[in-house]
Amino acid sequence: MMMVWRVHGLAILALLTLGSSRSFAAEEGRGWGSSWTVPHSEQEKIGRDLADRLSKALRAKEWAAAAKVLDEAERANPKSAGLQVARATVAMVRHRYAEAAGYYDRALSLLPAQGQATAASFLHAERGYAHALAGEYRLARIDLERAIALNKNNLQAHNNYAWLLATCPDASVRDGKRAAEFARAANQRTGKRNPMILDTLAAAEAEAGDFRAAISDEKRAIALVKGNRDLYQQHLQSYVKSTPIRETPQPLDVPKS
Repeated sequence: MMMVWRVHGLAILALLTLGSSRSFAAEEGRGWGSSWTVPHSEQEKIGRDLADRLSKALRAKEWAAAAKVLDEAERANPKSAGLQVARATVAMVRHRYAEAAGYYDRALSLLPAQGQATAASFLHAERGYAHALAGEYRLARIDLERAIALNKNNLQAHNNYAWLLATCPDASVRDGKRAAEFARAANQRTGKRNPMILDTLAAAEAEAGDFRAAISDEKRAIALVKGNRDLYQQHLQSYVKSTPIRETPQPLDVPKS
């Protein structure tokens, strides 16, 4: 299962770190809550105000208002990679995946040449997700492989790569054996307690033809998951029927000319 995409978080974080000399990906480590209670600089104060307005616009699906906030942010810092991530976030919320991929392209081009492997890995993984949702599976595979090469600790990239290899409708992209290798390694690193990664491992095992293992790991995922289990149950029923999972492209919201 592709990791649940953080609908608002990336955009808000990007604006909170507007103007920071450090990578927006590094800033992600500061987290939410008390660390953001008091802005650390005037730039962060501006970023917080813009982020609050953007969050409100996203919740209300007021796209013109969101665009206005992002335009203001770009005037304040036209070379911000984080701002391009924010624009990509809005495009993803609107199911405009090719548009989102373009913003991730710009974000990558704005990263400093040195010392940004972690941030670049993050961006390649996010762009790979956008490509996969648009049905551009070969591009998604290239991006996810690049994300892993840049940062071997990027579990999101490992999980999404394994899911793509296990469930892609394009047979030229699928590779059940390789998917199982990556999913199994991610499962070990998370102490075999992450239901989403267990779900991915089950999909990989099913693609490789080991439905007994797929059923066992899907049941483990179901036992661990909090909240709605419907999708996990659907996957389990597929494996009981000896049927692997196949993803399909998401519906697109084509911009009007």
